[in-house]
Amino acid sequence: MAALHWFIVRALGVFCCLLAYAEAVSILRRAVIDDCLKNAQVPADTSGSTDWKADILPFNARLTYTPAAVAVPTTIAQIQAAVNCARTAGLKATPKGGGHSYASLGLGGEDGHLMIELDRMFNVTLNKTTNIATVQPGARLGHVANELFKQASRAISAGTCPG
Repeated sequence: MAALHWFIVRALGVFCCLLAYAEAVSILRRAVIDDCLKNAQVPADTSGSTDWKADILPFNARLTYTPAAVAVPTTIAQIQAAVNCARTAGLKATPKGGGHSYASLGLGGEDGHLMIELDRMFNVTLNKTTNIATVQPGARLGHVANELFKQASRAISAGTCPG
């Protein structure tokens, strides 16, 4: 019985050390990603801010995940810099476009990703000669349809999509 008690105490001690180590690594990665995004001049939500809370709100409330950081780029160069920052910090980078994934994949599908919120990139430009539209990744269906109609009285076939 004493041996079992010793084993349990030892196992709990190791478990607590592992938890402390994991928390320290998480804090370090958070500091690295925050510093990198700031130095690369990539806009980012401040953890706990109103924007942060809105951007990490999942479509499926049963699958909530917390990213390590949220980048909110407005240019392709900022997206590239954000991905490089994730690599530097040892994080997975996850783009979030429409935000309507039932599996919360826009948040990474697990805790600790760098979420790249693309909703600030929503421009729609129609080339009236070729009828080819260039649509940025954060554009939503209703906005795309409205812009195509406004720019050249064009329409697209589509269903419905929340947001």
